Amino acid sequence: MSESAIADFVTSFIPDTATHAEPVRGRVVMSKRRIVLATDSDRVTIPLEGVFDVQHEAAPGDLAEFFDDTVTVAYERDGDRHVAVIEGAGDTVERFVILVFKGLLNGSKVHVKHPARRGGCVTDQPFESAKLFVSPGTVEFRGAADAEIDVSTVTHFERVERELGGTTRPLLSVRHMGATGAVTTELALDSGRKMNLLGRFIRLRYTHLKQELADVELTSEEIEALVAIYSSGPNANLATVLGVDASRLTMFLNDLIDKDLVRDDDGVHLTSMGRAAVSEHIEDVNM
Repeated sequence: MSESAIADFVTSFIPDTATHAEPVRGRVVMSKRRIVLATDSDRVTIPLEGVFDVQHEAAPGDLAEFFDDTVTVAYERDGDRHVAVIEGAGDTVERFVILVFKGLLNGSKVHVKHPARRGGCVTDQPFESAKLFVSPGTVEFRGAADAEIDVSTVTHFERVERELGGTTRPLLSVRHMGATGAVTTELALDSGRKMNLLGRFIRLRYTHLKQELADVELTSEEIEALVAIYSSGPNANLATVLGVDASRLTMFLNDLIDKDLVRDDDGVHLTSMGRAAVSEHIEDVNM
């Protein structure tokens, strides 16, 4: 590979499900243009421009005897479709998946209407052009439309059809929590392939956070404290907001820090999982 590698690690993989029945051991090397799956005797090249789907999930039934988790990369090359399966456990593979989505999506032109809704009210905000950038926790738009979606605060997303540039086009509608409440952002990419990949990215990150959150038990008081931190900001007097004394507040915060929902540095802040918890429970608290 002539270009610089941005990921390089050793793991087990099935280079092509059409030609390999069982996994082999080898290197996964990624540049800004391609992914190479290399063994001592063979190598398979996956051009990033041909990738149309990426999944990171528990191994399906027929692969469960080989892998616990898998990264599946579906791609086209020379007019044919192929599927590669990479062992998906560990922080290295998690970082690799993010790098793949960055390579596929970052810098793409996107049309954004932000916000399209505030709560349940439609805005008169027009669609504006921007460049798309993704990171582990965000979908960011840079340009005339300068905005960001914190994936941990997403509560719903779906495909919709809207008029854009004089024609009706499929868009991605994402409802998430903004600084002052629920907002909806609508966006479209010119490439249907990239639209599908962006939807997959949001779903993967959203599902990952929800799975982590499912293992955390929260009391009603802890949920109320999380919502208060979200609503009041890092410098608010939380004891007053919650109506508790300082010792009770300290106990709340220590428990939430232990559960990786809150961090305390220059004020109390929610972690990404804490924001996900707020998104899941804020409507219950406000009822």
